[in-house]
Amino acid sequence: MDQRRYEYRLLDYKFNDGMLLRPDNLTVFVGPNNSGKSRSLKEIAAFTCQPHPPRGVVVSAVNVEYPSTLEEFRRAYDVERHLDENGNWSFRSLGADLSQEFQVSGAIWPTPYEEQFRKMQEKPERFSSYFAEQFGRAMVAFLTTESRLQLVRVGPSPSHYRQSSSLLQHLYNAGTQAERVVSDLVKQTFGKAVALDFTVPQTLLLRVGDDFSGLPADPRDARALMQNNEMLDNQGDGIRSFVGIIIALLTLKRGLFLIDEPEAFLHPPQAFRIGALIADQSNKSRQIIIATHSADVLRGILSRTRDVDIVRIDRVGNTNYFSHLDAQRLKDIINDPLLCSARVLDGLFYAGAGVVEADSDARFYHAASIKRSRMLDLHFVNADNKQTVPKIVSLYRYMGVRSAGIVDFDVLNDRAELEKSLQTLGIGDEDLPPLLEAQRQIGQVAKEHPASERLGGVQIKLAEIQAKVDEIVQQPYSSAEEEQRTKNALLRQLESRFKELSESTKAWKALTQAGRAALPPTAQTAFDTISTACAARGLFVNPAGELESMLTEYGIPATTDKRGWITRALQLVPSLEPDDAKNPWKFLKAVHEHLQPT
Repeated sequence: MDQRRYEYRLLDYKFNDGMLLRPDNLTVFVGPNNSGKSRSLKEIAAFTCQPHPPRGVVVSAVNVEYPSTLEEFRRAYDVERHLDENGNWSFRSLGADLSQEFQVSGAIWPTPYEEQFRKMQEKPERFSSYFAEQFGRAMVAFLTTESRLQLVRVGPSPSHYRQSSSLLQHLYNAGTQAERVVSDLVKQTFGKAVALDFTVPQTLLLRVGDDFSGLPADPRDARALMQNNEMLDNQGDGIRSFVGIIIALLTLKRGLFLIDEPEAFLHPPQAFRIGALIADQSNKSRQIIIATHSADVLRGILSRTRDVDIVRIDRVGNTNYFSHLDAQRLKDIINDPLLCSARVLDGLFYAGAGVVEADSDARFYHAASIKRSRMLDLHFVNADNKQTVPKIVSLYRYMGVRSAGIVDFDVLNDRAELEKSLQTLGIGDEDLPPLLEAQRQIGQVAKEHPASERLGGVQIKLAEIQAKVDEIVQQPYSSAEEEQRTKNALLRQLESRFKELSESTKAWKALTQAGRAALPPTAQTAFDTISTACAARGLFVNPAGELESMLTEYGIPATTDKRGWITRALQLVPSLEPDDAKNPWKFLKAVHEHLQPT
């Protein structure tokens, strides 16, 4: 008859807000710095490895699936006790932090111990502490950023066949097949292979080289070849950290792996790779929980699986907030060309996100936000157009990220698009009519700019352009090269001038450049109605008109030359003294207050 095979697993754990998570094989904690991600791993490790863990700050309780009998546990894991030289029954294992061996002594093995095990199970309130003390550290691997660089450093060979007091000893005991898999994975990621060097009998270390496939089987014959390759200990932090994680996952038979910041010391493509490898290594025989600050790690995981619990942790004051995210929805974001290029997922790792229409907007608002408040932890996303801004704001709301969309005044010039944006923000049909009526009133102001007035402005600009062309054509030149250079410069100027001319034909142009200030009082009230309703849902309409009108009070006039404007603006902003009484600071004050935790 088949017997059930025991698997050490977390059945559930509870966060300090009461949220209960029943994890599957893989869990990813994401969120801004100092939100509680790493603390969560430490507290889970404490609950599972310490008989009397301190009270959790982020994680309040952990529930483990324990074996029903000692025999069931022994069949599943290598937890045999052995007589030491003093005649004591001792259980030896590498500790949870994988840095040193620990030993636990106990009753005669196995029959008397089985009776003790059974009796402890009759006291559930004490059994978790008993199991954590006796076996917990052998069931959990906790890879911290602090310890990971030391996990595969040179160390002693095992002194007897039961010893596994380091990861390198585990790799040695795992055999050549495990070593080949590790080497292949490292070569795929870093372009270099690794090999375990035990040619000196008392020492284990890893070597790094191009190819170790031709090494002699006898370590005495391999010694000279090994010494021609550099030690892993002398390599960069990235490859050492990567090798430590991979060896732990491939050689340790443990039920729970806790990995803090697997992306530490890695470049983005390598972070993506470690995410994919972690996803490949999660299965029903082992649970993996990671805490990461890297969208690349998350992308790597989602490239391999949707069977993952993604939990965003945020912190406001002394309170943590948790959001359980849908992996399929996040994968859809990755697969959406626009959302992927906008790097929407990066916002998961910031306290707040600003969603803007274009790259120049993102650069300006980021620079101005830093100038106004260096303490703000904000990510600015280029949505590529104003229609996409509300969609991304809503996505961030779902993901538990405080967000604010920023759009120019001309978002009001298309009734249908405005209605769609309002609906995306969650404004119900019953609240739409007064907002659409306000839009109609503003649109009416735009129509009141008579065509003859706009045509007169075009006529003046055309005359100016013609005069400049005549001047360049008729003036004498000292050489053909000078003439060519001057006329080419004029043609480049004309491109910008004709763009301005085209914009001036539009009825909305005056409003776009001057914004709310160009409206009569009744229409200003209409604008305020729309602005207030949108801001309440995280969308802020620029009252100054457009980005290129933001610094008129600082001597940079509005223009259609966005590239030239942003260059001047980014040079000016660092020297400005923020003044919340005028733009851009007044506008940013409202945005920042919306993004500040309450």
